[in-house]
Amino acid sequence: MDTGSPTGGILEVLQILEDYKHAFTYDFRARFGLGLDALGESVPWSEVVSLVSVLMADPTSWLQTAKNKWQHPISYDWTIAAATYDLLATVNSKRKPKQWPRPWGEPDRVTKGHKPRRDARAILQKAKDGEFEWQSKPTLM
Repeated sequence: MDTGSPTGGILEVLQILEDYKHAFTYDFRARFGLGLDALGESVPWSEVVSLVSVLMADPTSWLQTAKNKWQHPISYDWTIAAATYDLLATVNSKRKPKQWPRPWGEPDRVTKGHKPRRDARAILQKAKDGEFEWQSKPTLM
């Protein structure tokens, strides 16, 4: 986030504040005991830029959660617990169980811009029949 220039960092922080004011306010009050009136006054802007960059990388932060459009923040322990639940549910179920809901929602199943070749099945069949000569050495240009 910090571009090396204090002015650039301050401008980014102000844009984040404008876009995610509620999450920004909550995190600064809950984590640092600071209100918005402290920005640039009792806390120098260089420190504010550093604090915001840490919050933006922390998945337990409401600011990071809001920017990534998650439903709620998570901890690393939460991800381990969710993965453990999924593993146990898979092992102990006859059918494929649903995953524990993730805050980021369901992934898009459609791969954009990638369509399989029309002759993909024919190519695979030729490969199975041994009609292709596979090259195991690098080509020379």
